[in-house]
Amino acid sequence: MSKKRFVQAVVIRSLPELPKLSAAINYAEGLWDGLTQHGYGADKGQPNENKDWYQALTSQQKKWFTGFWNAFNYKNNRNGAAMRWAQLGELTDNEYKIIIEAAKKEAVKQLPTGQARKMAQGWLHEKRYQDYQPSKQTKSVEKKHVLMRLNNELKAIKKLYEASKSAALLKQIEKLEQAIRDARV
Repeated sequence: MSKKRFVQAVVIRSLPELPKLSAAINYAEGLWDGLTQHGYGADKGQPNENKDWYQALTSQQKKWFTGFWNAFNYKNNRNGAAMRWAQLGELTDNEYKIIIEAAKKEAVKQLPTGQARKMAQGWLHEKRYQDYQPSKQTKSVEKKHVLMRLNNELKAIKKLYEASKSAALLKQIEKLEQAIRDARV
């Protein structure tokens, strides 16, 4: 809180009569000074530095941040987004790819009417890229669907092979059986 606001608050709370207004202001200023001497008044902090966060990134981080920035497609407060990117630290290429893929999905996501898109800085800070990572359960369901599709295709081709005994169909059967073995791994 600034000194000005503090003095205003004290004076308003005391509701002095107009002739006593100067005395109330002097009292509030004295109170502020006393609190400051005991560490409760004015902040001794320095003003926020205006840092170029993009320049502070390593060359690897810059490369991946540029890919993220282009993929996210909501160009607002690049420096703030670069600050959040720096806070992620050094990640593996695969981790960076996951974030960029999630940013691409976020960029094309349809929002309900009246809802605004989250800026990149907040999106990174809240780790919203984790919302786009498939769970292990999703992967196992996808694997079951792939196996089911391959098995159904194999059954259909085996029926055709029984009817025609075509060598071309036999090669397709072998390929499908191999694909099923690979999908099970």
